[in-house]
Amino acid sequence: MSKIYSEDLYIKDFYCDRTAKLSIPMIAELAIASSIQQTAEMGIGMKELHAIDRGWVLLQYDIQINRRPDSGEKIRLTTDPKKRNQFFALRVFDFYDADGNLLIHIDSLWAMINLKRRRLVSLLNEFVDPLNGQSVEHLEKLPSPNLLDRTFTGSAIAVEEVKSTYFDIDTNQHVNNSNYLKYFLLPIKEDFLLHHEAKRIIVKYTREILEGQTVASKTQFVNPLASIHEISDDSVINATAEIEWR
Repeated sequence: MSKIYSEDLYIKDFYCDRTAKLSIPMIAELAIASSIQQTAEMGIGMKELHAIDRGWVLLQYDIQINRRPDSGEKIRLTTDPKKRNQFFALRVFDFYDADGNLLIHIDSLWAMINLKRRRLVSLLNEFVDPLNGQSVEHLEKLPSPNLLDRTFTGSAIAVEEVKSTYFDIDTNQHVNNSNYLKYFLLPIKEDFLLHHEAKRIIVKYTREILEGQTVASKTQFVNPLASIHEISDDSVINATAEIEWR
């Protein structure tokens, strides 16, 4: 059985957006922090990986949000390194309130990268075996986002340019995955964000963004409660997302 890690924490004010609820980028930050803490305590963490020029990279997210916790609320966060094969690993995150109600569920797909060559490599057994995730030949696929409709019949596409900075970069020397979630939301009008909640967010990362790189964040609403997102640099797509709202 895989080794499930859990921790209790309070939602601090700086974890939240202006609605006083846990922000969407911080959902990813807290989830990843729990997996980093688990592997660090087991002696198979970022320090050990970076010593041999390896790192974990996120490929896909499927985030389902029942309710974002409020500032000051106590929650329990669990992470389960559920399954893996030779090249990929499936890790699950769950956020619960004090009564045990599920707030947020995340399925995530990961791979390992050679930090010098910037290429994906096979998973190293010494970093995955201790987690006791189920070893399978084929992992089930996570859903992929729909793409922007650039035909004449497609709805309008809002665009916001953003330049990555020193503070967006993580220890893998590229833009941290949680910042992509922030970039995706930039073209959306403030009034919409204040009066709507994300119900499900599907994300696919395809190409890393480096420090100082300027990208375009594009958003297209296909109906009043469904949006398609793309982050790209000229003709190269860095990431795509699809958000269901309520």
